[in-house]
Amino acid sequence: MTFSIPRTNVIQSDEGYSVEVLGPAGLRYSDANRVLFIDSEMLAGSDGVIVYSRSVKVESSINASSSVDAADLKQVIENIREAFRFRGFEIQVA
Repeated sequence: MTFSIPRTNVIQSDEGYSVEVLGPAGLRYSDANRVLFIDSEMLAGSDGVIVYSRSVKVESSINASSSVDAADLKQVIENIREAFRFRGFEIQVA
């Protein structure tokens, strides 16, 4: 898996997903099927961000689903973790 930075605050994976930091609070996760908003907070030090996994909201979806099941959420969080590791940060999940 490789990553790129196509624009400021966006980390894009060659596996088809991207993570956008929306300022000090909030992430936008996008993949081929949907766009998700996730509450988060930027942290000091190597723990770059805390992600509030229960806050996931579907912004748009090609299959009209308005929810994310537990297995899918686990994969989304892992993808976000890998994207931030690419930038040298770890995430905490709450």
